[in-house]
Amino acid sequence: MRRIVVVACAVLLSACAASPNPGTSVSSPAAESNLRLARATLDGGDPKIAINLFQQMVKSNPNDYQARLGLADAFFMIGESERARAAYAEAARIDPQAVDPLLGLGRIALAKREFAEAEKRYTAARAVADQDARSLLGLGSVFDLQGRHDEAQALYRQALAAHPENAAARSNLGLSLALSGQPRQAVNVLLDVATQPSAPPQVRQNLALAYGLLGNDEAAESVLSADLERTAVRSNLDFYRFMRERTPSAKAVTP
Repeated sequence: MRRIVVVACAVLLSACAASPNPGTSVSSPAAESNLRLARATLDGGDPKIAINLFQQMVKSNPNDYQARLGLADAFFMIGESERARAAYAEAARIDPQAVDPLLGLGRIALAKREFAEAEKRYTAARAVADQDARSLLGLGSVFDLQGRHDEAQALYRQALAAHPENAAARSNLGLSLALSGQPRQAVNVLLDVATQPSAPPQVRQNLALAYGLLGNDEAAESVLSADLERTAVRSNLDFYRFMRERTPSAKAVTP
């Protein structure tokens, strides 16, 4: 049976790194060229080769913040969470004012359901960059997974106030509303963003969940059919019926 997944920027790789303190990364043309190559390799979907490139940079300069951050992102991409955690911690040591290592540490803790640790890291990230949507969405995901939906929704709304076009914030808000027994409001939040051509499948699946919890299986099926095979669609619809039979006050979700 399909389970609910909270979709958030906090679980994605950082799109851009925080600016390091002066002297934390070498700035020679060769180093910059190596960094661009390693990042392009990682973004191109070859993390293992990227790891080799970043490790060479770290060996040449152990205090290269950008190399440490890239190494951490690459380890996280291949599922080496503990090695990623160590690399993020080193990046945070090199640049205590950088937000990306804190987000990475929060992302790992959240994936391992270490909620207290995840809340600590995302709260620290907010202290560094209060309006960074990633820290708000990450902390909101921590709250949602513990059934603290009102607190989560307040953070998603804060992210949307600062970044109105942030699809992940709107998707998370809609999902949180659905999980907290407000599926109609969830549909209203999700409908516009889910119908955009660039909307990721997770947003549409959140909309389908909201329709399903509202009891509109026909609309849910129509949305799901855009991305899933028939058997998966039927499995999801069965899950929605199961969820409707439960009390809307169920407090926590299982990712």
